[in-house]
Amino acid sequence: MLKDQLSERTWFYDLEWVPDADGARRLLDLPPETTEAGAMEALWKYSGASAEQKRPFVKYLFSRVVSIAFLSRHFVFVDGSKTVEFKLHSLPKLPLEAPDYDEAYLISRFLHFIGERDPRLVGFNSAQSDIQVLIQRGLINEVTAEKFCLRPDKPWEGRDYFYKYSEEHLDLLALFSRGNGMTPKLDELAKLCGFPGKIDVDGKQVVDLWLARDLDKIVKYNQIDVLNTYLVWLRVVYFCGKIPDDKYYAELDIFRDFLKREAADEANDHICQFLEAWPE
Repeated sequence: MLKDQLSERTWFYDLEWVPDADGARRLLDLPPETTEAGAMEALWKYSGASAEQKRPFVKYLFSRVVSIAFLSRHFVFVDGSKTVEFKLHSLPKLPLEAPDYDEAYLISRFLHFIGERDPRLVGFNSAQSDIQVLIQRGLINEVTAEKFCLRPDKPWEGRDYFYKYSEEHLDLLALFSRGNGMTPKLDELAKLCGFPGKIDVDGKQVVDLWLARDLDKIVKYNQIDVLNTYLVWLRVVYFCGKIPDDKYYAELDIFRDFLKREAADEANDHICQFLEAWPE
């Protein structure tokens, strides 16, 4: 199921995006005074909106990135022993003192970090969605990401995020999907595995939260998704025999302790809720 051994540095990532109002104005030649909500409605109509589905899926090209969250898992030595360490990140950062809505900055910084750190990337439906959004929106925003785009002459000669059969970018959904209508959602899989899943927001609410400029809630929702992605990945790793029983349970304890430290910050109420939904 998984060919490669565990990486020294792995990032679990997820994006949140909304229909691009500015792009809709240009694409559909809308009057400049068209509101953001009005431009989104026009884009949904262009994308095939109906009475049954008023907000259809829009192409990645038309999807403005508003949040990127990622959890880093890497090995460190503590008192001579090798152990796992976690860090939770987001663009924009929490707490949001002065919310930054600049999409080009979010994308360029994230791809810059990837290029500099060379992590193994893990997502859920990331190969078909998140990575495509990053690339297409990066082009639109005139982003340059040279190190992220580097490819070796041969796949085994170095990291390659674009090689189809490489686990340098692992899409967990691809392990479960056969295109027969039985594909699990992250929330479903996480909850049935005994993990919290989504807390108080789902993807359908992101647009309305964005229009209300409640970016704080979007970023927190985004972070919850990467926490669930990590836990599902760990269960997959355990299922594949890539980690023995003792290290699997020890890592769950390490991760829970990490979340408890994060929850001590009063700004991280979403982490508190996550822990409450994941009883010991």
